[in-house]
Amino acid sequence: MTAPCDVAVIGAGPAGCATALAHARAGRRVLLLEASRRPPTRLAGEWIHPGGIAVLHRLGVGMPAPLSRPALGFVLHPEDRSPPITLACPRGGRAATVRHCELVAALRAVAADHPAITLTLGARVTSIRHTTVVYTREGGPEQHVRAGRIVGSDGQASLVRRAIHSGAPATTTPATTTAPATTVSRTAGVLLRGLTLPAEGYGHVFAGGPGPVLAYRLDDDTIRVTIDVPLSSRRSPDLPSYVQRGYARFLPASLSGPLCAALEQRAVQWAANRIRLRAFHGRGPYALVGDAVGTCHPLTASGLTIGLRDAECLARTEDVAAHGRRRRAAVRAHEHLAAAMHRIFCDPGRPTRDLRRSMYAVLRASGSERERMMRLLCAEELGLLPLAGAVLHVAGHAVRDQLVAGRCRTTWRTSVCACGDYLSWLRWMSRPPGHSWGW
Repeated sequence: MTAPCDVAVIGAGPAGCATALAHARAGRRVLLLEASRRPPTRLAGEWIHPGGIAVLHRLGVGMPAPLSRPALGFVLHPEDRSPPITLACPRGGRAATVRHCELVAALRAVAADHPAITLTLGARVTSIRHTTVVYTREGGPEQHVRAGRIVGSDGQASLVRRAIHSGAPATTTPATTTAPATTVSRTAGVLLRGLTLPAEGYGHVFAGGPGPVLAYRLDDDTIRVTIDVPLSSRRSPDLPSYVQRGYARFLPASLSGPLCAALEQRAVQWAANRIRLRAFHGRGPYALVGDAVGTCHPLTASGLTIGLRDAECLARTEDVAAHGRRRRAAVRAHEHLAAAMHRIFCDPGRPTRDLRRSMYAVLRASGSERERMMRLLCAEELGLLPLAGAVLHVAGHAVRDQLVAGRCRTTWRTSVCACGDYLSWLRWMSRPPGHSWGW
């Protein structure tokens, strides 16, 4: 039996390392277990919003310049070639981009140096029995450790999540906590070198294709490009021609040519975009953080920031249920926004196109709306009212345009039908968490 600890954290990704550091800074003895000895090289989060940067600073983790790049916000490029819309980080804050593997390596190094944290790499957890974690190291004998709190930061297929539900009576496990994640699209990720972005220091979102394209700088020579690919599309062999047909004309020539060339060379990584509402954060001595809780569409680039905030919030309380209530309230508006952004950039229907044009007009005309949009995007709004205000502003603009069009170009019946379509959109947006996000 390994010596007992106050907290056992399973998974030493960004959320797991932050969880270990936050608990250690609160005076707890922490065992941090990770199955892999090396940082992951898969396509994963590389953007940290200002709120996530603030958490890292409070945990004593800096973002060294050689590993990260500061980011000022996003630039949205409409498909009609109208002027781009700059969305700066809220209140003049700064985001950062960093390769996922380098972020993980840096966080593990900080955790390993903390005297209250025991980082064990190559430790594969095989079971959780009440408050005892059972694991093996590189095929060796089973080791057992008792912990006052067990935290699952082990991703979407969390062993801790499964262990919680396997030991709970069906009557105490709501369907929203056990529902499987829904795959809504796929992301193709490509690294391009030796190129410049239309405006350096920003992430760039290009609309118009079957899904949005996001591009941002990782280092002096490297740009990351991610393409949201619908599930209905064919995969790898036809991807270059698919991107050429569906996306390239909406990208600047400086990006589209190198992107298609990289795809021709199969220099692409894939990730499934899965949605699981963050309705369950654990119970009793068991807690979940990061992707183990749930995920939203990656267009909002919020996964790292939300996971870091989970970690800090959890370490401040002994009550996992209260922690879950706070975190659900903190991300509810953001989850609705993420679903809306996925639909507004991917749904080819006419009502969505109208609303997208209205969104462009509203954001272009109003600095306060741009600020509100970025607060929602960065998960800094704690209630649904700001989201409702933003949505109603866009919908009202679309209705006004339709009524004007009814007087000038189309029949009133057409305008009334269009307004009915917008109302259906609003009903879709207003559904409570736990419903399918399909449209």
